[in-house]
Amino acid sequence: MKEEFKTFVRTKPELASYVTDGSMTWQKFYELWSLYGSDNKIWDDYPKKSVRNSDSNNFSFSSIVKSLKNVDMDSVQKGINSVQKAVELLQGLTTKDALSSSNSSGYEPRQLFKKFED
Repeated sequence: MKEEFKTFVRTKPELASYVTDGSMTWQKFYELWSLYGSDNKIWDDYPKKSVRNSDSNNFSFSSIVKSLKNVDMDSVQKGINSVQKAVELLQGLTTKDALSSSNSSGYEPRQLFKKFED
């Protein structure tokens, strides 16, 4: 039965565009196919989508908003926090190195021509 559905989908390639834009799933199409068959008028409700329209809709404002709704903001915040901690760590290492190299122990070399008691 699964192979018959695959054969049916090959005759109706426009169904894939409904799955990729998120308006339908393969499971729903399979259920419709198993209930109504491949010759029912229900398949007329899914006309072919032009490739040009689907490409232009990929960059529309509504598709961007739809994509942003699916983003897990907690994981984004965790990622930002970890990057911030890494930057702070690097800044701390570089400032400690700069301070220690410029004023390591307070030692100032004596002039060579001076004596100890001078």
